[in-house]
Amino acid sequence: MNKVKVSVVVPVYKVEKYLERCVNSIIKQSLSELEIILVDDGSPDNCGIMCDSFADKDNRIKVVHKANGGLSSARNAGLKIATGEYIGFVDSDDDIETDMYEKMYNAALKYKVDFVMCDYQRINSNRTNFNKTLDIDSGFYDKEKIRSDIFPALIMGSNIDYGPLLSVCLCLYKRQFLTDNSITFANDVKWSEDNLFSAIVGYKCNSFYYLKTEYLYHYYSNPGTITTSYRAGAWNVYCKMNEYLHNFFDQISDYDFSEQLKIHMIYYACNCLGMASKLSEEDALYEMNMILNSQELKTAFKNLHLSDISIKLRFQLYLMKHKKTKVLYKIYNKKG
Repeated sequence: MNKVKVSVVVPVYKVEKYLERCVNSIIKQSLSELEIILVDDGSPDNCGIMCDSFADKDNRIKVVHKANGGLSSARNAGLKIATGEYIGFVDSDDDIETDMYEKMYNAALKYKVDFVMCDYQRINSNRTNFNKTLDIDSGFYDKEKIRSDIFPALIMGSNIDYGPLLSVCLCLYKRQFLTDNSITFANDVKWSEDNLFSAIVGYKCNSFYYLKTEYLYHYYSNPGTITTSYRAGAWNVYCKMNEYLHNFFDQISDYDFSEQLKIHMIYYACNCLGMASKLSEEDALYEMNMILNSQELKTAFKNLHLSDISIKLRFQLYLMKHKKTKVLYKIYNKKG
């Protein structure tokens, strides 16, 4: 049997409608030396049965059935049994180009890097699509270039938005690199877990290669999926993620990430305020007050200096800092 070049981990939960499309795109990869790990994360529908059916038809497919634990837990379950030289992740409501892993694997071998990153095509529910690329150079990044070009927005950019390293689905990681550095997902960070994982990868790696304008991954904006749904308890999850980031980056002496950690907390406060504002007015004001009065947000605003933001955002942050809950509620609903 040929050695496994790439292990593809696919967490599966309540995606009956999209699962076959996803799995078929991986089965049809031009790089055939794959193992495909389908992790049924306690899905209450027929997804578990579908996974077993796929495995019966293709001996490269492994299925893990587990109690529901969320995306991080499911990815970790896949990582635990992966045997491939490299590791890729695909979300079960998305799909990929036929030559995605061949291109990425070849680049990983050629440039001897810790991971390879590509671009993606976003496909909306009305089937319009557009290509997404990053505002960074294509090609090879050594440690010096990572430090100069990636570190300034590794966790979060000064414009209060994600930096260049985010989605794990756009990357192919050397398994030995992840193992040597004990890099896994935090099981209790259920959403936006890529932010934590990718920040640590970005700091620990010695090199990576960016396949700019290779739109190999297809990200679908599917209604009702994690990225489009209200998330109860999200603020607590994001505070836990920020705590993990502090635990890691506060120990680092060769680069100052303290400002990015503050911006990270403010970004997710904005995110959670937006979600809370869609509740009934009474519930919205209660949850928004809870966020605005939290010690985490108070600490984030302390001695924070932001210059790369719009006047509108600066005004919003002023309202947040001074706990103008009702005004924020009206603004968020006016936006909606």
